[in-house]
Amino acid sequence: MAGCGEKKAAVDTTPFSQAVVVYLDENDMALRIKAIKTGPDIDGDKATMTASMTRAQVGGPSVTWVFEFKKQNGTWTVVRHTD
Repeated sequence: MAGCGEKKAAVDTTPFSQAVVVYLDENDMALRIKAIKTGPDIDGDKATMTASMTRAQVGGPSVTWVFEFKKQNGTWTVVRHTD
């Protein structure tokens, strides 16, 4: 049957979204997540997540960024992004 396969367990996106907010604030980027497109995909203490980003205050057009995370002391932090 087409489409059959093992389903992945849902991952709580909250810690990753919070890490993105901190990353954007620390780097003086006036952006916010408009929508999470894929992920987070976790591999041990590393993860990636793709999100559409828009201006923080007025919204508008969005761009897609890929965020890379690292888990340090039990907390996910963004280590870099690509657009």
